[in-house]
Amino acid sequence: MAVYRLGDMVRMRREALGMTQDELVQIYDGRASGPSVDMCAEAGREDGNEICSVQVLRRIENGGVKRVKIDVFRRLMMRMGLLPERIYASLLVTECRGLRLKSEIHVHMNRQEYEEAEKKLQKLGTLLVPGYPRNEQYLIERKARLAYKKRETEAQEYLEILYGALKYTIPKLDEIDIAEWPFNMNEFDILFDIVNAYHNMKEREKELEILLKLKKNVERQYMDGNHYVVWHMCVLEGLSQYMCIAGQIDESVVFCKIGIEECKKQRILGDVFCFLYDIAWGKETLIRKGMSSEEVFDEQREAAIKKERAFCKKLLVQGYYLAMAQGDVHGAERIKRLYEKWYPEAVKLL
Repeated sequence: MAVYRLGDMVRMRREALGMTQDELVQIYDGRASGPSVDMCAEAGREDGNEICSVQVLRRIENGGVKRVKIDVFRRLMMRMGLLPERIYASLLVTECRGLRLKSEIHVHMNRQEYEEAEKKLQKLGTLLVPGYPRNEQYLIERKARLAYKKRETEAQEYLEILYGALKYTIPKLDEIDIAEWPFNMNEFDILFDIVNAYHNMKEREKELEILLKLKKNVERQYMDGNHYVVWHMCVLEGLSQYMCIAGQIDESVVFCKIGIEECKKQRILGDVFCFLYDIAWGKETLIRKGMSSEEVFDEQREAAIKKERAFCKKLLVQGYYLAMAQGDVHGAERIKRLYEKWYPEAVKLL
């Protein structure tokens, strides 16, 4: 479960809704459901029609308040249209093994073990608290993704289901800018499903538009460091692959290098093998284009090509073993297929 910077969550949501700090703290009905006396005392005033003072809100948003009363935070988020049960970023389960099942489903999905994932999703469904929007959202997204992966659902229908799932927790989805809105992990996963759906539908402009907005969103770093690097890698990988397909190899390599550096800083393997694959694919593609457009090669040119190809082979071998080390058999096989296709004479390296 991601850990979020509370001040950033409040500020980003307020700004995305176009609310001023004065508007956010106001409670317009003035009923007894307003803030308690101690909350008003914390704000340094006795105004029952305010959640807290603007000064306190400003300190919260700037990170100056380290321990915000949960009642204040809850009321601020509800003032911005967030359902009370949506404030907390986790599924609600009746037994702890439900959370373990969720992790196992994630692993099965990554390994393309869809039958196992489906069986465990059915079990998890019996352990989720009914009527909780995040639970419903999770089940809808997982079922839709499984059906899509098994080719039981067309891309357009899949896309409609995903947008519908997002609206379980973001009712005003059509009115927000996703570059500015703070998302939780479930919502981010769905957004990336949407990117992949547009990719498969070959709607390149829409795919790029969402990827760039997600990059801007994630780089605001309103989540903890570990989730920041994971989300950032997803976006960078998507942009890298997009640029490869678009023939913008230099741009792809830039995104890959940023992703690799992020992994080094966090000391995790992450998606390094994917970035190595994309760099090698891009460089070899450029080599082959150059060879097809030039009829004569001098010794210097041939030596440069040989050196570049040796580098590509090295990247693919490294990527293969990194994927295997992570248990990503699908990723390793993808690298191996490319290696066998382009460098059959050196396939023994794998």
